Amino acid sequence: MNTNITAVSIEDIKEALPKLSRQQLVSLDQELHGYLETSLFTRAGEESFKEWQDPEEDIYNAAL
Repeated sequence: MNTNITAVSIEDIKEALPKLSRQQLVSLDQELHGYLETSLFTRAGEESFKEWQDPEEDIYNAAL
């Protein structure tokens, strides 16, 4: 899989979509939804635990 996203623009993707088969489109849709769901849950988790990131609590990490 090519992970160089700088070479692919949104316009490139829009042009490629009509060339994909129905199965490829469904697969792409599922992967996009999975990525977005994971990304959103990760962000929500980070926001939820921000209050735990107290610099004063780092004194306990020094003992490890």
